[in-house]
Amino acid sequence: MSSGSPAMKRKSSLSSDTPSKRAPRQIPVSCESCRKKKLKCDRAQPCSSCSTRRIPCSYGDYGPFTGGTATENVAQAAQTSPSGVATAPSRHQQRVMTYQTPEGYHRIGDDPLATAVRLENIMMAHRVPTAVSASVRSQLSQSHVSSPISQQGSTPGSLSTLIHGCSASSQNPTNLPLVSYLPSRSEMLDLFDYYCTHLDYQYHLIIPSRTRQDIYKVYANILNGEICDLGILALLFGITSATLFFRLLSTTTTEIAESASREAAFLAGAALMQGNYMTCPTVPGLQATLIIGHHIPGLTLDPSVCAYFVPGTMASQGKSLKLHIIDCPRSAEERRINGCDATELELKRRLWWDLASYEWLLGFLSGPQEFTYSISPQQMNLRLPLNIEDDDIETGDEKPLSTPTCMSYTLARLQLAHICREIVDRTAPEYLQGYEVSYDRVLELDRMLNEKYAELPDFFRFDQSSRRKYANLYRERPQIAWQSAFIQQGYQARLCRLHRWHFIRGAKDPRYSYSHVVSLQSARKVLELKRIMDEEEPILAINSSFWAVMHHVFMSAVTLLINICFNWDDILAEKQKEEVLEACRMLSRAQQVSSIAREGINAMMGTLRKHWIQQKRPMSDVPGSQPEPTFHVDLQQLTPASSNVEPNSNAQFMQPAEYHVPSSQDALNLQNSGSGELPLEDIFSEMLDDSGNVELDSTGWMELLSELTHSTVPY
Repeated sequence: MSSGSPAMKRKSSLSSDTPSKRAPRQIPVSCESCRKKKLKCDRAQPCSSCSTRRIPCSYGDYGPFTGGTATENVAQAAQTSPSGVATAPSRHQQRVMTYQTPEGYHRIGDDPLATAVRLENIMMAHRVPTAVSASVRSQLSQSHVSSPISQQGSTPGSLSTLIHGCSASSQNPTNLPLVSYLPSRSEMLDLFDYYCTHLDYQYHLIIPSRTRQDIYKVYANILNGEICDLGILALLFGITSATLFFRLLSTTTTEIAESASREAAFLAGAALMQGNYMTCPTVPGLQATLIIGHHIPGLTLDPSVCAYFVPGTMASQGKSLKLHIIDCPRSAEERRINGCDATELELKRRLWWDLASYEWLLGFLSGPQEFTYSISPQQMNLRLPLNIEDDDIETGDEKPLSTPTCMSYTLARLQLAHICREIVDRTAPEYLQGYEVSYDRVLELDRMLNEKYAELPDFFRFDQSSRRKYANLYRERPQIAWQSAFIQQGYQARLCRLHRWHFIRGAKDPRYSYSHVVSLQSARKVLELKRIMDEEEPILAINSSFWAVMHHVFMSAVTLLINICFNWDDILAEKQKEEVLEACRMLSRAQQVSSIAREGINAMMGTLRKHWIQQKRPMSDVPGSQPEPTFHVDLQQLTPASSNVEPNSNAQFMQPAEYHVPSSQDALNLQNSGSGELPLEDIFSEMLDDSGNVELDSTGWMELLSELTHSTVPY
């Protein structure tokens, strides 16, 4: 084809007369970070993506797109109406407005940026505490405090709404308007005063004066339309949850108390979730989880928030806050250079030692965590809390241990926890290998327990002479009287548990008679302490029905019951039977007051009756007896099972079993009754009457004692 062909001319003509089909390279309008990450950029300065990640936002040589975003335009339109009056955005505007959650800025709807941010947080958020510096973590934590969460513009509600009409747990906790569920300030202060008087003395997880200031600050922020600290909101809801549970028990039904407490606990979890607590924990947030986890451990919570209140999570968050290395040289040097808040520092020490003592006490109770603990003293560096009143922390005016302070009980409880950890360390190797712990080691640990017991201050003795000596102190500070009872029960219950391996043998073998005697003495002391708690009835009487207290009472009753089976013809058998029946009456009263105690007692009764039938000698083997009819009764009718059983009580033992019922009419009444529960006193009376017909199988009784201690709650 020649160069002058028509086709070539047309092509040449088009090339010269029209522009090229390839468009020139478009000027970038996204920032450099979004271009690299291939994210949608809103072209603001800085863009929302860079703001969320708190990184520099640069457009290179081009500069940002200045036309504005839909979000900015809608937000501006929502702020001012044509008349100059602020107005709310329309429904259409709300769909495109940006709001912030703990996972960053999201758009309501299907936004690629929201998806990218969400996925990045899911994959990487847990690495933030170890991947970034302390200063960046502080900025991240502060960003959650000052973020425009959904509570902005809300006003507090009322306590009656929280008790009767609250349905927060049916909503999404990530965007719940938290402030609208707060009680009024006067109601919150009233709840706080109740907590300080009736509950705080058990663990002392707050410094009242500081928490009171936080309450005033929260309500002042609400009044001024400012954002509230989410950690402090969680703390207030935690205090509300614990207080409502015990306060309402004396005035309403158990169901109402549990429902109100559950709603408040859910709100505390929602505040922690909105504050991204797992990634950026705070001291108030940890206080909130400890308050709920310690005071109402048996409360059934929504699955979306229950993980915040379990011991493993609480210990992990304490480590994230570096509470376990507060007094290491590096931390001490930083405080010397930068200064510190002495009250805050002492509070952190208290919180960590509470976490440690909680684990160590649980390590010497049967259950999944038996003979284990995750907080090792070799892996932490902080001194013990001071024996000091809260108001004297700044001055450092520490008192001797012989002087009672608000921290005396915490220090005494920590001392017992150290012994429990020592017992675990010395007995776990043999026990976990299936070997029997030598009796010499049991006696050595018994000596250690008694030595620590002898070091208790006199005002914690609680014997008759000490009670007379400190009667005025107990009237002025009734909390100390209760602390005395609790610490005494703690020691006596641990002594009884330490000797349980040889208690049965001691009834027959003189070599182990010491264990038999000590177990009976400790069991009787536990019951005596409970009688004192019931008879004196100070302003804290409701606490005598704590499940931790009643667990020890039940174990003491079973110890005395087993002793009667081995010595049914003893001259003091009738008196011993009355001791057991009196313990049954204590348990029955607790069942009336506390649903947690009721369900824990029911679970333990199921275990006891199962073993009783196994140990009971067939009636045909008893001379001169006639065989009585045996009926198959579902244990769930005898002791109704519930998903709300104390989490540390093993529901696996609540299985159908074969029971001997006194008469066919009783069996029919039992099967046809609505509740299906027999009075505890009747059940134990039947067992006591048949105590002479029980086979003395040491192995079976040992299994019973082990299974009954599966209620792993702190004392």
